[in-house]
Amino acid sequence: MNQLTGACIIGQSGGPPAVINASAQGVIQTALKTPCITQVLGAAHGIKGVLEDKLYDMAQEDPAELDLMKYTPSSALGSCRYKLPEIHENMELYDKIFEI
Repeated sequence: MNQLTGACIIGQSGGPPAVINASAQGVIQTALKTPCITQVLGAAHGIKGVLEDKLYDMAQEDPAELDLMKYTPSSALGSCRYKLPEIHENMELYDKIFEI
């Protein structure tokens, strides 16, 4: 089986528990070091950022600032409570997400 390569998008959603930024920081920093991941993008306000093409190139962020996410309350990328419809209800929306 060939190794998959491509971009990684991380977003935050729902109410921000105490560990949401620490988890995001770990995913972002690990993804930035992973050779098969070609780009690491942060979605502003979760899936809404994906749908509105509001994405941050996390490689452009200061590594020291990313380290601070471990101790930062709230959700650094912004959160949302947008509920996606069932796939059979709006396939065009899912096509757009996969295209991005």
